[in-house]
Amino acid sequence: MIKNKIFFFVAALFCFAFFALPINVFSAESIEVVFNDPFSKNKDTAIQDLILTTFEDAEERIYIAIYNFTDTTCRDALIDAVKRGVEVRLVIYSENADNRVIEDLKKNGIKIVKAQSEGLMHAKFIIVDYEITISGSANLTPGSFFYDNNFMILITDSKVNKIFLDEFNEMFIEKKFGSTGNPTVPPTSVTLKDGSLIQASQKSIDVLAYVFTSDNIGNALIDRYYDGVDVEVIFEKESSDQYGSEAAYLIRNGIPTYMDGLTEGLMHEKAMIFDESVVAAGSYNFTRAAETENDEQILIIDNRKIADQFMEEFEKILERAN
Repeated sequence: MIKNKIFFFVAALFCFAFFALPINVFSAESIEVVFNDPFSKNKDTAIQDLILTTFEDAEERIYIAIYNFTDTTCRDALIDAVKRGVEVRLVIYSENADNRVIEDLKKNGIKIVKAQSEGLMHAKFIIVDYEITISGSANLTPGSFFYDNNFMILITDSKVNKIFLDEFNEMFIEKKFGSTGNPTVPPTSVTLKDGSLIQASQKSIDVLAYVFTSDNIGNALIDRYYDGVDVEVIFEKESSDQYGSEAAYLIRNGIPTYMDGLTEGLMHEKAMIFDESVVAAGSYNFTRAAETENDEQILIIDNRKIADQFMEEFEKILERAN
């Protein structure tokens, strides 16, 4: 596989062939991943600080697509940005759009689009100016910042920024959501020879799954496990019991499967690590709805440094899992 590249696509099909765009200009400083620690004695502000810093540094625009937004500190930072002349736009899932924070943003001149479709506007990304993009699993809520396991990935690259901008504009300007939108198929694309990252993995697949109900992905993991690939899956405990969860099915087929150890918050991460060298991570839960109905984003990152950080996060969560 090509090293030190990012691959981006919106509608992910892990057990079938997919298309991805190689982005070439990566230095060690071009990409950064931040995790929070809900077990910290004090509130871990790492993710919130990352987002606030980008808001404070913005000069021309801040565009946000988010499932939920209730954090008052981020609200205040966006209002301050508007006051200094930054254009702020927001797309939010309609059922989460009627709260005090959203009303305050409206009152201060921030343009807001409520996403309405058969699926969820479940994306979680931020575009700042013309180079900065943040993509990950966290909503702009105190729960996501302080009590749940989450990650956010900051990318400094104009090409990536433009890809996310096109997706944002489709929602904000064209009002296309879910299955009515256009899947991201870049003009220059590559197809993995083996069909998918699951099929291409030779040694290991490690999974952090907030929700996992996709039979296709479950069967693909089982097939690779039977082929001798080391597969481990950590589920968010509450979601592992929901109707259609793959947890029991994976356990019956011998795959080492664990439930997270959080008692108050959620293991809200959605990530797969392939051969400890490639990461798939974003808002995308491993469900049929995420694949066919929702607005989602996911990054495929072929970068050993980032993969090592996700493996450290996986091991940290595994230590408290049962």
